[in-house]
Amino acid sequence: MACLIGARLLYYICSNTSLDRNAATLWTDSTVALSWIRGDPNRWKTFVCNRTTEILHYTTPSQWRHCPRSQNPADHISRVISPTELSSLDIWWDGPDWLSQHPDNWPTESDSLKEIPQCAAEARKTKVQPLCTATFQPVINASYFSSYTRLLRVTAWILRFLNNCKSKHRLFQELTSDEIEKAKKYWILVVQKQCFPVEIKALGNSMPLPAKSKIARFNPFLQENHLRLGGILQFAQVTSEEKHPLLLDGSHHFVQLLIRHTHVRLHHLGVRIVLSELRSNYWILRGREAIKRVIHSCLPCRLSKAPRGTQIEAPLPADRVTPCIPFSTTGIDFAGPLYVRNSKSFDTAYIALFTCSTTRALHIELVSDLTTDKFLVALQRFVGRRGLPHTIYTDNATTFHAANRELISLWNSLASTKVQQFYSINGIKWKFIVPRAAWWGGWWERLIGLTKQCLRKSLGRVLLDEESLQTALIGIEAALNSRPLVYEQENDSDEILTPAHFLTGKKVPSDPEQKITNLSRNYRIQQDLLDTFWRKWSREYLLQLSTFHQVHNSGKSSDVREGDVVLLHKK
Repeated sequence: MACLIGARLLYYICSNTSLDRNAATLWTDSTVALSWIRGDPNRWKTFVCNRTTEILHYTTPSQWRHCPRSQNPADHISRVISPTELSSLDIWWDGPDWLSQHPDNWPTESDSLKEIPQCAAEARKTKVQPLCTATFQPVINASYFSSYTRLLRVTAWILRFLNNCKSKHRLFQELTSDEIEKAKKYWILVVQKQCFPVEIKALGNSMPLPAKSKIARFNPFLQENHLRLGGILQFAQVTSEEKHPLLLDGSHHFVQLLIRHTHVRLHHLGVRIVLSELRSNYWILRGREAIKRVIHSCLPCRLSKAPRGTQIEAPLPADRVTPCIPFSTTGIDFAGPLYVRNSKSFDTAYIALFTCSTTRALHIELVSDLTTDKFLVALQRFVGRRGLPHTIYTDNATTFHAANRELISLWNSLASTKVQQFYSINGIKWKFIVPRAAWWGGWWERLIGLTKQCLRKSLGRVLLDEESLQTALIGIEAALNSRPLVYEQENDSDEILTPAHFLTGKKVPSDPEQKITNLSRNYRIQQDLLDTFWRKWSREYLLQLSTFHQVHNSGKSSDVREGDVVLLHKK
């Protein structure tokens, strides 16, 4: 109390004067009170704690110092002294001698002041409350496994080992289905004990679930130590597992393995079907979200749904954009087989398609097989009717070396010595497209597709003889050569440009012309028409090619650099 009164007096004087309270020094001869002030107030009982707190509100522990009892002036008053003695008591009027000296000469504290046994009398008694928590530890850490089946098998082997250690009847054969099922039930119990310990304890003691429980709204109950969904399907004619499925938390690693196993077992189907399959036995909290996370991390699903990278296409080769005589640069491809009716049975035949790289005209020949002689005969018929080309493009060897017997035979025909000799004698350059880049031959593959489409729609399942089939192919050739090369404009009065204009100067078929009387004049007219066709070709068709070779979704195109590992998707 004396220290508290002194602290209050210091605060009162300094509040009403200009004195600095922090510059004051307070003296006490009570080592116990000094220890209380320098200690933590919360360590002491209520009475000492409150007063110590108030003292520290006015002062700091460093302002308090110890004064020896024999040199304390206030000690004389507390021991009763007469006024006569007090008038001659210098220590009362002037204080101790060392008080007027330098602070270095003030009394120093001994080490005995640091530990005062009397302070323990006012110390709070520490209440020790033992707290025991029981944690469930599984026999193995499920996070070490990435396979649901492997985790169950390893767990089943461990449970068998524990059983063999306890029982005289030991098992050594391969795991049975009952042991795998027991391992699955074990992990379900582990998941529930780790995710819902409070709920299991409350239900085991017949207590209500906590208000903040995340499964309270499902009205769960315990059955054979397993948490099951209450639900509202008690009277439905379904199995008990479907009425009351097991409750699981979707964030547990075992549940994620179970979802991935079900997803793979259902051949990587989507969220809805996987969720429906799982809910026949389990009710997974935030199940749809958990399934989406698993499917998002599934590598086959990510590869199948990943957007394909697009790159800027290379410029078209000069043979495609340079005006030249029709069929000077020709692409050759085969289609078939087709069935040809004869007198007794039917034979097979093939289509040899020749297409011009610039005018997009085509020429169709029917060949009975894919031998070298038949191909050379068809090539000679083409040269006799369309002229000798200076360059021929065909598919690469790797394309013909596929597992198809007809393609291998075709490649052998094109690569034979006779064909090479024919090319060299007639000055023909033979070029292959890039290996494994079938789209380089798209300018003839497109016409192959159109020819097959016309055959399919016009003939259907009709079986023709060789002459009738040849007639049908020539009609398809005339029709495809009359197809427009550019879009037809509504207000365009000019005739639409077709490949036939470069071959015959008009569409095929067309109205017959009048009798020619002046050949030189007709020649000039034909040359003017041809010049007009090439100008339209350059102005309309050639510029229109730019619209078909644009980069779509350029913002999503992948920046593929040299050395990157990529996956090729074959359409």
